[in-house]
Amino acid sequence: MALFVNDSTHHAIDRLCAKYFAVPTQSHHGRNVMIALLKTIDVWVQRILRYIAMTMFSALAILLIANISLRLINDLIQFLNGQGLEGVATAIQSVVTINSFYWFDEVIELCFAALVFYGAAGLWCSKQHFSVGDWISPRIKNENLKQFYKLVIVLISAIFMAILFWYSLKLTLKTNQVTTAFQIKQWILYSCVPISSLIMLIYSIVDIIVESKKFFQEPVQP
Repeated sequence: MALFVNDSTHHAIDRLCAKYFAVPTQSHHGRNVMIALLKTIDVWVQRILRYIAMTMFSALAILLIANISLRLINDLIQFLNGQGLEGVATAIQSVVTINSFYWFDEVIELCFAALVFYGAAGLWCSKQHFSVGDWISPRIKNENLKQFYKLVIVLISAIFMAILFWYSLKLTLKTNQVTTAFQIKQWILYSCVPISSLIMLIYSIVDIIVESKKFFQEPVQP
C-alpha cells in the first residue's frame, strides 16, 4: 500500500501560514519556522500511518500463512495415521507442534481494523484515496462553479468525518468488555476508528479553509 506525502498538502500549509501567521517582511523567519513545523508534523503523521498499515498487513499475511500451513500439516498427520504410518506422523509432530490458534480471531480483528482505518486515514491525508465523483469536476467548464463544487465536496467530507468521529468516540468510551483470549479491553480494538476519523477530520478542515480562500478571495472568471 503506497501512502506517500502529497505536495498539495504542503502547498496548503504554505497558504494557510501565509494567511493566518503573516508577519512583517523583516520577520519572515517566524513564519518559515511555523511552515517547517507543520510540514514536519504532516510528514510524520503520514509516515506513522503508512508504517502502521504496512505492519498490520504483514502481520495478517504471516498469521494467515501460519494458520493454513498448520492446518495442512495437521491434515497430513491424520492422513499418515490413517495409512498406518504412525512413526512418520509422530516424527512430524515432534518437529512441528500443532497448537490451536485460540487467539487467532482476536489478533485478526485487531490487525484488520487497524489496517483498514489507519490505511484509509493515510490515503486521505495524502489525497490518494479513490474519488467516486472525480469525473464530475473535469466536466464543469465554469471555473467559479468548479471551485464551488470542490468546496461543497470538502464540506460534505468534513461533516461525515465529524459524525464518524463523534459516534465512534462515544462507542469506544462506552465499551467495558474484554476479549476472551488475551483479556484486551475492547476499546483498544475500537480506538482506531475515532483516532483515524479525527485525523481525517483535521485534514478536511484544512481543505475547507484552503478551498474557501480560493473560492471567496480568488475568483476566476470563465
